[in-house]
Amino acid sequence: MMRAVKKEYSIGIDIGATKMNAVLFDGEKIVFDYMLSTPKDSIEKFMAMLFALIDPLIEKARKNKVRVKGIGLGVAGAVDFKERIVLVSPNLTIIENEKIASQLEIKTGLPVYMDNDANAFIRAEALAGAGKKYHNIYGITIGTGIGGGWWHNGEIYQGVHGGAGEPSVMVVDYQNGLGLEAAYQRLMKNNALNVAEEAYRGDVLAEKAFQELGTLMGIAFANIANILDPEIFVIGGSVVESSDLFLKEARMAMKKFIESPIGKKEITIVKSKLGKHAGAVGAALLVKN
Repeated sequence: MMRAVKKEYSIGIDIGATKMNAVLFDGEKIVFDYMLSTPKDSIEKFMAMLFALIDPLIEKARKNKVRVKGIGLGVAGAVDFKERIVLVSPNLTIIENEKIASQLEIKTGLPVYMDNDANAFIRAEALAGAGKKYHNIYGITIGTGIGGGWWHNGEIYQGVHGGAGEPSVMVVDYQNGLGLEAAYQRLMKNNALNVAEEAYRGDVLAEKAFQELGTLMGIAFANIANILDPEIFVIGGSVVESSDLFLKEARMAMKKFIESPIGKKEITIVKSKLGKHAGAVGAALLVKN
C-alpha cells in the first residue's frame, strides 16, 4: 500500500516599497493571504510589521493542523545570497545590510530563504504562471521601481556576483543619459498610478508620457532579446494594470530593434498570470522540502 504524502505549507512574502504581501502556499495553490503597508521610518517598525504579517499565516496553518516548512522572502533590492542581506534597496533603504532573515528565523524557528523580488516574480510565473510552457523567460516588474530576472533552463540566472538580470540601470534615454528606471520615474513624475489616472481621464500629456514609456520599455526588451534571446517576456507589477496605455508601443519598439528576423517574429510580451500574488508565490517556492 502506498503511503499518503503528508501536506506541508510554505510562507512566501513579497516585500515591496509600499506594501508587503504574504501567502500561505501548499505547493499548488494559495491557502491564505495577508497584506500590510511597508513601514519606512525605522527598521524596528519594519520588523514589527513583518512579524505581524506572518502571525495570521502561522495561526491559519496551526488551525488546519498543517506543518509550515519554511519562509521565503522576495525583497526589493540587490541581495547578498550568502549573507542573506539586502545590499542596496533604493526605495526601501531602512532594510539595507539588516539581518532580516536571521531575525525571522529566531522569531519563528523556521528556515528562511531570501531572493530579489523580481526573481521571485519570474520564478512564480515560470513554474506556475504565464511562462509555464517555456524554458527561457525574462520577467520585468513595473511598480514603485523596475526590476527584472532571467529564468533559463529551470532556474534563475544570478551571474557570478548575484547581480545578473537587472534592467533598471540599462541606458535607454541616450539624449538625457538615463537608465530605464530613471527615465520611468521622470516620465511618471515618481507616481505612475496618478499619471495613469490622468491618462484615463483624457489628459493628453499623461497619455503621451505612457506612450513614451512604452517605447523605452520596448527598446529595453529589444536590448535584452539581442543578448539573451528569450522565448517570452512576462511583465508584472502594479503598473501592468494600466498596460493598455503603453504595451502597444512597447511591442512595436521591441520588434523594430530586435536583430534576429526569427526573434522579431516570435518573441512576445505577455502579462503576469498570477497577478498581485506572483512575487509572494515565487518567494514561497524558494522553500526547500
